[in-house]
Amino acid sequence: MAEAADSARTIAELVAATPFVDTHEHLSDESRRLDALAGSEGKPATVCDFSLLFSHYADSDLIVAGLPPDDMKQIRETAMSPKEKFRLLAPYYAAARHTGYQRNVRESVRLLYGEDDLTEANCERISERLAEGVKPGFYRHILKDVARVEYCQVNNLDSCVFCETEMPELLAQDISTVPLCTGLDIVNVERLAEREAYSLKDWKEIIDWCFATFGPRAIATKNQCAYGRALDFEQVSEEDAAPLFERLLTKGPKDLSNEERKAVEDHLFHYCIDQAAEYRLPVKLHTGYYAGHGGMPLHRVRANAGDLCPVMKAHRNANFVLFHIDYPYQDEAIALAKHYPNAYVDMCWAWIINPRASVRFLKEYLMAAPANKVFTFGGDYRPVELVPGHAAVARQGLAQAITELVHEKWLDIDDAPELIDRIMRGNAHALYHYEDTLEHWSSHERTT
Repeated sequence: MAEAADSARTIAELVAATPFVDTHEHLSDESRRLDALAGSEGKPATVCDFSLLFSHYADSDLIVAGLPPDDMKQIRETAMSPKEKFRLLAPYYAAARHTGYQRNVRESVRLLYGEDDLTEANCERISERLAEGVKPGFYRHILKDVARVEYCQVNNLDSCVFCETEMPELLAQDISTVPLCTGLDIVNVERLAEREAYSLKDWKEIIDWCFATFGPRAIATKNQCAYGRALDFEQVSEEDAAPLFERLLTKGPKDLSNEERKAVEDHLFHYCIDQAAEYRLPVKLHTGYYAGHGGMPLHRVRANAGDLCPVMKAHRNANFVLFHIDYPYQDEAIALAKHYPNAYVDMCWAWIINPRASVRFLKEYLMAAPANKVFTFGGDYRPVELVPGHAAVARQGLAQAITELVHEKWLDIDDAPELIDRIMRGNAHALYHYEDTLEHWSSHERTT
């Protein structure tokens, strides 16, 4: 018993002392948050109270528990008092408070505001402290000092293709390939590149321009098209795709059938993977569970892993990072990482979707697949205030998984220090060329 307690304490201390490389966030730049708080360009200031903590993911659990969506909108967007807002959500928070999403809220409240829970009695005090905390430098404080993150990798949802961040050393940026291939935002991409496309050849030149311009400073590419379609990307020839793309340009996407639109997307998706490989950018893909509520087609989610097999086989020189452990089909994700040299799995978001399943996943992953192909934390949040709670949940689960493997005699305690450092930060430094991106950011700043 004493030996088991000693090993558990040693592992917990190692996990607590090791910083994460945060491999997935949706954070806006800090200046955007500051501008939103003050109001700008004729826009009113955004509401900044405790309801921010229920604005991403936690709101879904509340609505699924029965909170009317209109009430959630009032809580988030109106100037009701914090106590009035809390009374609206309190019954549903009580019903869902055991979930990972709500645990994340409580952990963030504890770490940032020194409160054990969010209640009607303290919601005003927490709201005041939250608003006071939004000031220059608060990103660095929350991420580095509180969450203990070395740096974040960001899929910025406010920018087209790439965010020209003001904080590249803290917020490394993904290239979003959605507007280039599976979401085809032709107008905004043309505006970004300052050129127009009249053919598939022209569009590919614009894609080339995007990768040449942003690729050296990017940390990876990201595509979340699995929210809208299957990941069954077929090999479609340029000869077949070109006339379809030109019809799309001249007559609009509605002129194409679903099959024709898919053929265009498939062709361009493979083209973007080739570009990512040329610039040594890992290809991050959403797999598994859907954000939100009431709209997930589970049959399509279940096919994600199988759909990706021919894609990974066709692009052996590209590295694919499967996000969110493909929950609830995490066994398939482990099988891909074990079988395909270019398949990696990222636990971003998973710890708060289902903390217990994530503990089980990590234990089973480490028993089946190489330890250098898993990443163990990404907050996957828009509000930076929720990252510390997620990091705390992840640390608890990670320590539990390693401890159980040691106690079950599958791991030796002497292996723990190297393994923990590897899966919390080392793997990310090995796959992603962070230092190279910073050098290119410096060169870019000198020439602009």
